[in-house]
Amino acid sequence: MSKISLNKRIEATKLHERTGAPMAGPEVTIPFGALVEAAGADRDQEKFRYLGELYSVRRDIFLAATKADEAEPARAAAPAAARAEAPAKPAAKEARLKFEQLDAGGYSAARAKVPGGWLVTCGAGVTFYPDPRHEWDGASIE
Repeated sequence: MSKISLNKRIEATKLHERTGAPMAGPEVTIPFGALVEAAGADRDQEKFRYLGELYSVRRDIFLAATKADEAEPARAAAPAAARAEAPAKPAAKEARLKFEQLDAGGYSAARAKVPGGWLVTCGAGVTFYPDPRHEWDGASIE
């Protein structure tokens, strides 16, 4: 099953995993941008999975929340032949960060030169150090 991103939040009913019957309790809010997987239809309801749980919502609400981005209606409406004739865009250059290790005692620290300063990592943490002229030599102040 492919994942679909919601373009608005929806209120859905949680379903029992085995029976598919609605569970007691309030409806659950599925947030904007959530990734859901369609799991079939039942009358006027659309079933879907969110975070591994089964839910249902009215079909018209589900379709409105999963329709293609409004910014691309022309592309969606363009005939396939016209899209096929369009020149192919060149592949984007793969971006790579070049980190240099910093002598940080017992810590694993590194930095990478980026526009406007440095991207600094220490363990799993990452921060940005502003230094537009890249003057920092990697050492700390006494």
